[in-house]
Order: sequence, then C-alpha cells, then structure tokens
Amino acid sequence: MPQPVWEQIEPGHEIPAFERTSDLAHWNRYAAVNDEFIPIHMDPADAIAAGQRDVFGMGNLRVSYLHNALRAWLGPGGDIVEFRCEFRGFNFKHDRLRSRAVATGTERRGTANLVHFELCVENQDGVDTCPGRATALLFEAGEARVLPEPELDAPAREREPGVYLDRATIEAVGSASEPVISLAVGENDIRRWAMAIHHPEPPPLEFYDESIARRGPWGGLVAPREFNPFAWMLPSPGGYPWLREIGTEPGHRVLNGGQHNLYFEPIRPGDRIEAVRRLFDVYEKRGGRTGAMLFYVTENRWTNQRGELVRLGYQTTIFY
Repeated sequence: MPQPVWEQIEPGHEIPAFERTSDLAHWNRYAAVNDEFIPIHMDPADAIAAGQRDVFGMGNLRVSYLHNALRAWLGPGGDIVEFRCEFRGFNFKHDRLRSRAVATGTERRGTANLVHFELCVENQDGVDTCPGRATALLFEAGEARVLPEPELDAPAREREPGVYLDRATIEAVGSASEPVISLAVGENDIRRWAMAIHHPEPPPLEFYDESIARRGPWGGLVAPREFNPFAWMLPSPGGYPWLREIGTEPGHRVLNGGQHNLYFEPIRPGDRIEAVRRLFDVYEKRGGRTGAMLFYVTENRWTNQRGELVRLGYQTTIFY
C-alpha cells in the first residue's frame, strides 16, 4: 500500500477496511493472549444471566481490529498516537465485522503532522457497534517520534449518591492504587498477540520477524499499541479498590464502556511496565432498558523501566 502523504489527505478520505467474521475461534485466541477467559464470553448460561441472548465477543478485540486498519494504512510511515471508542453494541457468533475509518481533517501541531479520524465497527446489519476517534502521526523522512504528554483534567461535575453511587465512591475520586509492575515482555508475547488479532490471516511481519522490524522506523521489534503487558499475572493486592464485585444481580452486572488511550514510547522486548491506576471520574445515569447505570473512569499511567511514559489510558467500566 502506498505511504500516506499528509498534504494530500482530504476530509472524507476513507482508508481500507479490516474485516472478520467473529466467532469462538477468534475470541479464544484473543482470550489466550489477553487473559480474558470471562464466562460471559464463553458460557451461554452466564451470558443469559447477565441479560444477553448468548455469548458475545470482547470489545477489546474490536479495538484491535480498528488499530489493524489504521496500522495497515500507515505502514512504516506513521503511528497511532491517540485512540478512543465506546462499545454501543454486542458482536455475537458469526457476525461479520467491518472497520471504517474516515479522515475528518489534518493538523500541524508544532512540527508534528497529524491526521484525525472518525471510526466505527459495523456488523452485517450496518449497526455501528464501536464508534470512536483516532489521531495518527505521520513521520517525516521515516524517523519515528512521539508526542509530548498533554494535560488532562477530570470533568468538573456535581456528584451526589444515587441508586448505585455511594458517598465512599465519590470520596475515592482522585485516589490511586499501589504501582503494579509487569513481567518482562517477551518477543513471543508480541508475536502471539499479533497472531491472535489477525487470525485467521498471518500478522504483518514487522510484528513477527526481528530482522524485518530492525529495518522499520523503531529499529526493532515493538508491540502493537493496544498490547497488554499485564495479562497472565497474579492478582495484585491493590487492584482497583474503588470497583465493586462483579456478579449477576443489579448493580453488580458489568460492561466494558469504552476507552481512551494516548500512546507514547513503544513497548519493546525486555520492557517491564509500571502501572499506576487512579479513579479519574465516577457518575451515574438513569433511564433506558437497563435502568440506573454506574460509570467508573479509571486512569492507567504506564511507564517503562527507563522512566519513559508509554501510555495514558482511560477505561470506562459500567455497573448496572
């Protein structure tokens, strides 16, 4: 695919789609690399108890599908620097999923050439199950770079106890967990992740072959931006102290509401990533099919063993 040229990108430009027919073979491979063997994705009885008609696929796998489309378009000429999405629908067995990424404009930020996108993942019925936005950075002269960290503040809002929101949770906003440090990232961790998110096709060789990766902009093997270095670890004692227990009864049913990630230094083999989690925001909404819903927004700040910022992530978890 020809490398994108920043000056030639116009609003409305749509990049090639990434498409997959979703089923247990895809979900099991993804669960194996992301430690996501959650009963609602595997056992129909658990899914039905949670109010769904059957088992359904992981929202995070759709996140990878969107990243795959952006990466294929960028090639070695750029990187994803910001990504956000919401999960608005479920994908069930045999759904045909198709990514869409449409440029909404370009931006010159200092010396950085950026392209902004509107995103979605549509099923075979044309339903948008995962709307989102992304920003890509186009490299100049093939030289990789990262953007500086922005300042992000939690939205100012009045918080009062409600159906599920209590005073203790409100008072926990801004509190942080103890740091958690990942195991050293292995080359095969990166390879397996890339294989799982591209199944049944082979992954791009820059995520598999070190000799090819060395010729790329990062000078070696790096993980896909959405890679999770904390999969398959023992439970941390701190965890997420502000979250409630997951169950099937109202107020303890859980959904993945979406995410907002900013990417900085890439993750390389041998890296040990430190995560500090903070309750960034919490609020309650009422009405609709599910009744009252409690939204937690957790900030995850990842740094590597060199003290470099790797990722700022904002995860929304919904209890209903």
